[in-house]
Amino acid sequence: MSVKWDNYFAERTKHITGSQIRQFFALTERPEVISFAGGFPGNDFFPREHVARALSRIVMEESSQALQYGPTEGSYDLRELVAERMQHEGAACGVDNLVITDGSQQGLDLLSRILVDPGQPVLVEEPAYIGGMSAIKSYGGVPCGIEMDGDGPIPSKMEQAIIKLTDQGRPPKLFYTVPNFQNPTGITTSLQRRRQILDIASRYNLVILEDNPYGPLCYEGEVPSSYISLDLEDRVIYLGSYSKVLIPGIRIGWMAGPKPLIEKITMAKQTADLCSSTLGQQLATFLSRNGYLDRHIVRLAELYREKRNAMVEAMKFYFPAGVRFNIPRGGFFVWVEFPDYYPTSRELLDRALKQNVAFVHGEGFSSNGGGRYCARFSFSQPDIEDITRGIKVLGELLHEVEAGCTLKAAGH
Repeated sequence: MSVKWDNYFAERTKHITGSQIRQFFALTERPEVISFAGGFPGNDFFPREHVARALSRIVMEESSQALQYGPTEGSYDLRELVAERMQHEGAACGVDNLVITDGSQQGLDLLSRILVDPGQPVLVEEPAYIGGMSAIKSYGGVPCGIEMDGDGPIPSKMEQAIIKLTDQGRPPKLFYTVPNFQNPTGITTSLQRRRQILDIASRYNLVILEDNPYGPLCYEGEVPSSYISLDLEDRVIYLGSYSKVLIPGIRIGWMAGPKPLIEKITMAKQTADLCSSTLGQQLATFLSRNGYLDRHIVRLAELYREKRNAMVEAMKFYFPAGVRFNIPRGGFFVWVEFPDYYPTSRELLDRALKQNVAFVHGEGFSSNGGGRYCARFSFSQPDIEDITRGIKVLGELLHEVEAGCTLKAAGH
C-alpha cells in the first residue's frame, strides 16, 4: 500500500505555501525571456576574481576554521566587523547582540518560529515582501497590512489597526518592515515616519522587525537612520545580509537584537543547521576587513543606478500616460500601478509571457487581497539593452490594452 503523504504532514504545514516569485525563476534560464521578475543581483556584477583569490588564500591559510564546523552564533571575527559597522551607523550593537544566519531569510524564519503564535496578527506593510509574509504564515501568524504612501507606512493607519485588533482580543506584538528601498515598492520610510512608528511601538508595546538587505545600495540622497539606531527601548530586531552587496551564494546574513532574544535565536538555530557556512563567513570577513567590500558597494551603486535609470526612462517613453510608477532612490525595484479599467496585472502577465517578458503581478505582495492592478519590476538582473527592449515590448502591449479599453468604453 502506497503512503498517502497528506495524512503524515504536521498540522502547521497547512500554512506553508509557495512563492509566486519562485515560480518565475525557471523563466530566467530561458534565454529568450527578458525577466523583470526575480530580485537577483546582476550576474555580471559578481566579483569573481576577488572571490577566487580570497577563497584560495582562505582555504590554504585558514582551513582549520574555514572548512570545519563553527559556533552556532557565528564567527567572532565576522560578528565583530558587523558590530563595528552597525556602531558606525549609530546602533548600540555589540558582538553579543549578533548571530550570523543563512541569509536574512533564515532570520525571518527563526524569528517567526520563536515569536509568532498560531492565529496571532502580525503587522506588515501593504504591500509587503512575500518572503517575510511566508515566514510569518508558515508558523500560523496572520499578516495584517498597514497602508503606505510615499513616506512609508501611515502612522494613523497603523494605530487604527492596532486598536481594532486589540478590541477584537487579538493585540499584535510585532511589526515587520523593509524600510529602505522596500521590496516590492521601492519606497523608503522617511525619518519622521520612523520616529512616529517607534513612538507607536512604544505606546502599544510592539517589537519592530527591521529587514534591511538593500540599504547600502543608495543611488540618491542619504538613507535615514535605522530603526535600531533610533531605538532607546530594545524593541527593534535588525536583519542584514551580504546577498545583495557581495554574493548570495555564500548565504550569509546576520541578526542584531537584545541579548535575551539572540540567546533564544541561537538555541533555535542549533536545531536548524548547527552553524552557518564557515567558509562563507571567512570569505565575508576577509573581503570586509581589507576594505574591498566598501569599494565594491560604491561600484555596485553606480552600476545599478544606470539600470534603474534605463528602466525608468523606458517606462516614461513607452508606457501609456495612465500607467503610474515610482522612481526608487535605491534597491532593485520599480512598483507599477495600472489603471483599474485595465485587465488585472495577473492577466497582463499572461499576455506578456507570450511575448517573452516576465514581471511579478502584485497580488502575492498583499495581505488583504489587493494588488490586482499592480506589479513589481526588478531592474537588477537584465542588462540595459534588455531592459529597454523588454519595456518597449510591454509598452506596445499596454497601448494595445489601452486602445481596447477605450473602444469598449465607447461601446464599440
